[in-house]
Amino acid sequence: MVDGGAYDPDKAYKDSKLCNMLFMAEASRRFAPLGVTVNAFSPGLIADPKGFFRNQNQLFGTVFNAITQVVGVAETNEFGGSALAYMAVDPSLDDVTGGWYDTLPPGKHQLAVHKPSAEAQDVGKQKVLWEASAALVGLPSTPPMLAVPPTP
Repeated sequence: MVDGGAYDPDKAYKDSKLCNMLFMAEASRRFAPLGVTVNAFSPGLIADPKGFFRNQNQLFGTVFNAITQVVGVAETNEFGGSALAYMAVDPSLDDVTGGWYDTLPPGKHQLAVHKPSAEAQDVGKQKVLWEASAALVGLPSTPPMLAVPPTP
């Protein structure tokens, strides 16, 4: 765990979502001068044991999938794929950057843009994550081709 504590799968999941938001915001800021857009996306809860949950215990996946459908919070594989395709190629998002897209309301197959949490908007944390990520994969924090000179 980043905070040095014992591994906690629930915290790890939440930390991964926060890191996705922090990294997206920093990438959006860094790449905007180059005309590159970066957004974060979550397809919602897709518990299909033959899809995203295929590597889970099949009994758990089947029961959990049934519960999420009955409660009305499940999304479908088709919705998740369609929403991702929309994010990737729809012209209405050509100049949109720094957004977080998720389902709202859950289970209704609708994509909405949300404001990130206060922690996800912390520019200091965004920069620290970017630097740590670059170091972990052995890259400079700003590759020469992405170093944009300041505008006069």
